[in-house]
Amino acid sequence: MALSIEKLLGFEGKTVAITGAASGMAHCATELLLSLGAKVYAIDMNDVDLPVEKSIKGNLADKNAIDEVVAQLPEKIDIVYMCHGVGLRPGREKFINMVNFVGQRYMAEALLPKIVDGGAITFISSSGGYGWEQNMQNIGAVLATETFEDAEKWIEDHVDMFAQGGPDPYQFSKQCLSAYVKSKTRSQEYIGRKIRINAIAPSFTSTPLIKDFNAAVSKDGTNESGENEMYNLFLKSWNGRPGKPEEMAYPLVITASDICSYLSGQVIYIDFGMTGEMDWNTASAK
Repeated sequence: MALSIEKLLGFEGKTVAITGAASGMAHCATELLLSLGAKVYAIDMNDVDLPVEKSIKGNLADKNAIDEVVAQLPEKIDIVYMCHGVGLRPGREKFINMVNFVGQRYMAEALLPKIVDGGAITFISSSGGYGWEQNMQNIGAVLATETFEDAEKWIEDHVDMFAQGGPDPYQFSKQCLSAYVKSKTRSQEYIGRKIRINAIAPSFTSTPLIKDFNAAVSKDGTNESGENEMYNLFLKSWNGRPGKPEEMAYPLVITASDICSYLSGQVIYIDFGMTGEMDWNTASAK
């Protein structure tokens, strides 16, 4: 007997927590989850304009605020989507890493006791985190920290690294996030309870964060200059276009669905082949 796509996805009646739901990819993902019958709990600093079960506000760079958010979520959660993040802006090196990695790791691990056996968690990383394997000296040191405070101190002690030819703070935070997914795939706290952990890694996408990236790469401080630089960096070589939020949100949702029930430990690049070309160029140069 043929199954409907809704049955195959299996979200009907599932309890889902999603961060960053007020805008961008997570907003699109929340719309899809609601249409598929999920009970959605949305977390964001801003108002969520969708008919979710509950909307919770919180500063997800702050440990105490994260604890307060976690306490307001149901005791049993089927799926968690960690989608919040901030873009690249000079002078925010620590903040970027606290939001994009340190706080995300802490929140995910705080939520683990609430995730049901056989559940799933999916992060939004970035194609900016591509090549994390080449930076394991620093990434490994961050991942080895045992507490929120230890990780925060490591970031504070290494802020100068971002101005000395290393990865920019956004890139580093996403490298850490992608590496974290890989490191936890067969960790007992996940595999022991058959909790799947994955991430999507979007490339250049038209979301509100684009303004931050435009400002960061602009040569003269104008948005127009930033737009031109982003085009030259990501689109000019293939006469491409930015991705749409829904083009990232829909694969995000799918990774934690019943259709992907055997998928874990993956960082899925959604970039119209950018990292595929990079893989090929690296391999063919050897």
